[in-house]
Amino acid sequence: MHNFAFDKLGIKDWIYLPFHVKPKDLKAAVEDIRKLNIAGVNVTLPHKEAVLPLMNELSPEAKKIGAVNTIINDNGKLTGDNTDGMGFISSLKADGDFDPKGKRAILWGAGGAARAMAFSLLEAGVKSLSIANRTPERAKNLVADLSHKSVQWLKMEDVAETLIVSDLYVSAAPESMKDIKFQPTMFIYDVVYGEFTPVLEAAKMAGARCLGGLGMLVRQGALSFSHWTGKEPPVSVMREVFDAKF
Repeated sequence: MHNFAFDKLGIKDWIYLPFHVKPKDLKAAVEDIRKLNIAGVNVTLPHKEAVLPLMNELSPEAKKIGAVNTIINDNGKLTGDNTDGMGFISSLKADGDFDPKGKRAILWGAGGAARAMAFSLLEAGVKSLSIANRTPERAKNLVADLSHKSVQWLKMEDVAETLIVSDLYVSAAPESMKDIKFQPTMFIYDVVYGEFTPVLEAAKMAGARCLGGLGMLVRQGALSFSHWTGKEPPVSVMREVFDAKF
């Protein structure tokens, strides 16, 4: 989507490329960003947390979340940022026409994406946030890191009951809960994109509004684009590249 945007906006001599970096080579790869004067990179698993101490500076979002998905190179000074959370909230509001402010939310998952979404939901003003995960300790650790009175750890056996009084359900893990039943008044968001997931199928069966993760992918990417180029992110243009696929 970045190359498509460069082409559409007439930004010459820019190209977005994938680099396969093994964990043992991460430090050298980060140094190569400086040596090659690369404007910036996106960081994916398993490097989002490991790259933190290799940055010259961290954005407030990256510090809070404890993970980096975007690096900006300013004449050798590397700043680590995280656009996942803001991309999620932007998609929720713009693509889903759903404002989480004052709403009761359930978050399924406690990984990197879930962390970003959890912090962003709190900043967006949710009334309450319940976090469930297959590994309880990870959910408890996230709750502790959030350190907010409106956040609680949710036991697996309590999810069904909590769903009855919730407004928003966010699935931020590769594997969703099975046999989940939503209320028709809820909004369902699944971070997975490009497929009609069991979560979205359950939402449709319940008559609930729902949205897949493509909007989040595009909007977090658009924020990275603006960091690197200094230009207004062309969200609609970047979305075009996926329309033919999904």
